[in-house]
Formats: sequence, C-alpha cells, structure tokens
Amino acid sequence: HSANAEDRDFELVSMSEDALADWKEGVEAYKELTTEQIQQMFGLPSPFFPFFNQKQDPSGIHLPWSEEGRAALRSADATALTPFWHQWVGVLKIIDNLMARKNVLLMDQVGVGKTMQSIGAIATYEWLRVVYGQKGCYPDRFGMLGSPARALPGVDHIVICPPNLVEQWTVEIQRYLAWGHFAILPYQG
Repeated sequence: HSANAEDRDFELVSMSEDALADWKEGVEAYKELTTEQIQQMFGLPSPFFPFFNQKQDPSGIHLPWSEEGRAALRSADATALTPFWHQWVGVLKIIDNLMARKNVLLMDQVGVGKTMQSIGAIATYEWLRVVYGQKGCYPDRFGMLGSPARALPGVDHIVICPPNLVEQWTVEIQRYLAWGHFAILPYQG
C-alpha cells in the first residue's frame, strides 16, 4: 500500500438513462470526411496505413512475418487488406487526441476492428515521427491542434492484454504490420 494510494483511487459512477441517451460516438466531427481526405490529412503517399501490409493471406495458414507468410503475401492468391472508413476515422481520432495531449478510449463492439485501429494508430504515430524527422513539421492538420509542434518521442508501444490473448495479438500485429519495420517482444509476467 503506497502513501499515494488516495491519488489513484477513483469512483465508478453509474450512468443514468438520460446520460446514456446523450452518449456520443466521439467521431461526429469526422462524419463528412472521406477515406481519401483522411489519408491526405496524414500525408500518406499511398492509400494504406503506414507500414501496413497491403495484402493478406486468405488462408491464414502462415504467419505473415515468416518466410512462407511473406511469400503468401506476394502470391496471386493474396487479397487486399483494406481498412474500412470507420477504422480510418478511429485512427484519425486517436491521433488527433494524441497530438492534442488528450486521452481516448476505443470501445466499439466486438468485430468492428479495434485491433486494426490500435495497430494503425501505433503505425501512424511512427509515420508522423518519420515525417517530422524529414521535414521538421507534421502534415498541416497535426501542426494546428492547439499545442506547438514538437517532435514525438521515440517510444516503445505497449499492448496490455490478458495472457490468453498474447499469441493472438502477436499474430494480428504481424497480419497488419509489414515485416521489417517493427519488432514484437511478447512478454507474459
């Protein structure tokens, strides 16, 4: 028990029916944007999340970072790995909040693509670091979010999950991120 335990305590408050009715998705301001506009806001040279695989192995037999998996991604049988509009918007919201030093919760229902959005946000963070390193500034949108432009620090990204999901997260990271750009260090403790 630390001396600062009181600082960490918080109280869970039940939401009233009225409060639940007012709940917002958090991306209402983005509803008019197209996928192409979002990609332009990130300053991306291609219509994919940065550092992402552009294809996927429809059989899912091989780990994408294995030699066989990389060959499968180059084969004619590989299918496009194309994020949906709501996944682009989710990553934009995460990055907007990150650049404005605000917190964000990603709380969609099962099967909506939170894993892709999380990995996409990590990849986009690293992309913005590359852009800033090359140009000394971010794409216009991110230089205008209220705080002065500063170089994003080179940091490790940590995914915290239950032990039974470590392998699944590792596979999903390899599914989305192109081989050779990131290192994954699974740890169970």
